Amino acid sequence: MAETSPRGLPVKQTLPLGRVRKIMAQTMRASVQGAALSQVTREMDLTEIQAARQAGGPSLNVYILAAVARVLPRHPLLNAELVEDRVLVYEPVNLGMAVAVPDGLVVVVVRDAGAKSLAELASSSAGLAERARAGKLAMPDIEGGTFTVSNLGMFGVDGGFPLPRPPEGAILLVGRVQARPAVVADAVTVRQQAWFSLTFDHRFIDGAAAAAFLGDLQATLSRPEQLEPGGAS
Repeated sequence: MAETSPRGLPVKQTLPLGRVRKIMAQTMRASVQGAALSQVTREMDLTEIQAARQAGGPSLNVYILAAVARVLPRHPLLNAELVEDRVLVYEPVNLGMAVAVPDGLVVVVVRDAGAKSLAELASSSAGLAERARAGKLAMPDIEGGTFTVSNLGMFGVDGGFPLPRPPEGAILLVGRVQARPAVVADAVTVRQQAWFSLTFDHRFIDGAAAAAFLGDLQATLSRPEQLEPGGAS
């Protein structure tokens, strides 16, 4: 007898959730049920980052991870969690990074991202992505994140409403980079731009704090030469 769904619909195929997927399902449910989610968005100018890439720099994703890792310590509420009536600000910056795998997306964690050079971030993120696609992730590869970056630009996505991974308080979605007209110094020119969407837990992060983070991130992305640890701010 053919299997039917709880609603009585015929089932064509049953796909079991793997270990990592089960954890993701639990955390996403907790995100919706336990947080007061809000979002701010901003169009970012990535012209300087794209020029640095063409001059031999790492990938766009590595530059974004580096910029987020440098900016977060200046905006501690974005690198924190709420425990009852206390906000616990994390010491490390452990960046979650969304990776496309054959059956969807998984989030891996680049540990101590704030202390890593661009080359180290490139190596760590590439290694994690390779293990994710090979189905060889260990628990330390997916646990301990403090903030997540989901770069979906390669899928043609402009924006969206990503969900933070509890107990993290925020997540950043990066859209595709496109050449768009912009006004710079009172003149119309073409710039490489993308939409950045920041979803956050409004119980302890307000819109002003979220907007300040995005503003600082834009300023940092405009100076790719200063993205090595210890670079001028």
